[in-house]
Amino acid sequence: MAIADFIRSARESFNVGWKIESNWTDPVLFATYRIVQPLASLLIVAFIVIIGSGAFGPGLPKEFLARLIVSNAFFVYVASVMTSMGWLVHTDRSRYEVLKNIYISPGTLHSYLIGRGLVSVVNGTISVLVTLLFSVLIFNGLLNLGIPLDLLRVNLLMLVPAVLLGIASLIAIGYVLCAVSLVSHRMEFILGESVTGIFFLLGGVIFPPTALPGWVQPISTVLPITYFLEAVRISFGVETGPYLLNLAYLTLATAATVIAGVLVFRAAEYRARQLGLFDRKSEY
Repeated sequence: MAIADFIRSARESFNVGWKIESNWTDPVLFATYRIVQPLASLLIVAFIVIIGSGAFGPGLPKEFLARLIVSNAFFVYVASVMTSMGWLVHTDRSRYEVLKNIYISPGTLHSYLIGRGLVSVVNGTISVLVTLLFSVLIFNGLLNLGIPLDLLRVNLLMLVPAVLLGIASLIAIGYVLCAVSLVSHRMEFILGESVTGIFFLLGGVIFPPTALPGWVQPISTVLPITYFLEAVRISFGVETGPYLLNLAYLTLATAATVIAGVLVFRAAEYRARQLGLFDRKSEY
């Protein structure tokens, strides 16, 4: 019964979150925003590589460009979840002033956070699919660059577990961001974007973690994002490596992140309750 209530609460939270994030404009403009935003980010990086290789290099690094396309496409999940959950506490507490009502309701904040986080996952999935499709159409169709990226040959048995574990780890990290927002003040403007930037640098999106300075590499090796993107690239065939080993590391990192996220949030929840922070407003 408790599990059914949790799922029902998360489902209703998802419905609320979807309406909040999608009703700020008409459906056409909303869909255009979801398509153009991640695609523009990918095209900027990809054309820097293409132009740079033509001006300074011996030729177009097609294998590297395929790796870059897949990494940037699936990094949309990271950016979407981090940004959404980084703002969540602030908007519900200060803008809509409903966080205190949600907290004292029969449901829990945990199911609410999961439901709201899944909204960003759905938005991210749409952006990932569109980004991959348009990338192939632009680079292999319009520009005829012959990049070794075939969407019809993706190993779904390898891709699906990696994506599910990656999503679980991202929502757990989003828990930590919500915890920080709960007990902090005026960090919502930089929190999600800052964490996204760190993961972009250390998660192996552009270049492998081995290219980082030696003192930074240990940080990269404990991030679930690193193994998530590695496993995804292997499933697309744009990179070779031990898939099962990466999946095992991703499983361990996800489990550790989930435990840490729940513990950190509970500690922040206890402190916020003691200090009366659930109804604190930010005035600018």
